[in-house]
Amino acid sequence: MRAAIIFDFDGVIVHSEPLHMRAILHAFAPLGVAFDEATYYAKYVAFSDKDLFPTIASDFGLAWNDDVQQRTLQAKWDAYDALVSTGEVGVFGGTLSLIEAARAAGVPIAVCSAATRRDIERSLGSLGLLNAFATIVSADDVPVSKPDPACYALAAQRLGLAPAACVAIEDSPGGMRSALGAGLACIAVCHTLPASRLAGATRVVQSTAELTLESVLRT
Repeated sequence: MRAAIIFDFDGVIVHSEPLHMRAILHAFAPLGVAFDEATYYAKYVAFSDKDLFPTIASDFGLAWNDDVQQRTLQAKWDAYDALVSTGEVGVFGGTLSLIEAARAAGVPIAVCSAATRRDIERSLGSLGLLNAFATIVSADDVPVSKPDPACYALAAQRLGLAPAACVAIEDSPGGMRSALGAGLACIAVCHTLPASRLAGATRVVQSTAELTLESVLRT
């Protein structure tokens, strides 16, 4: 039995990837950048903004420096905040059920995400879940976020557990590689991408609605 569950945020707890894509497109529009949904989910999903934006700039041949990066990041964050404030962020009910089951059973839970802490806390606060987790590891806490394993290693360390005692729930190849690379078991859910993109996970399911607390801890 695993001792703790570490949840990814976007695509596992909240259905927010479409909003992130819209906010990124808004931020890059003044620079002449546009891409479609297929490109976003094929190339750009699940990376932290600070790691992703130079990649987008390179893909579109943009001149890039720290000032442009910071202005574009701020434009993205402002656009995302505006979308969150309208109540457009969805929630995965199966995940909320798992969170409540873990809390009732005294199983430690954490968040490990490539999102910024401000994005995570804003959404968790609106859901009344800000204090539900023993720790939150965001992109702000590590030099390089997912797919690098440092964030999951840090989450396990903060829980006081060996990585092998923890199971991650992820929805993207980068997040999956991060968790497995740190030594965690990983359940991949097809909330964002098809199962064919998630091969290599410890277990793949269509949705967190298929999971029970016991089945997760036995992964």
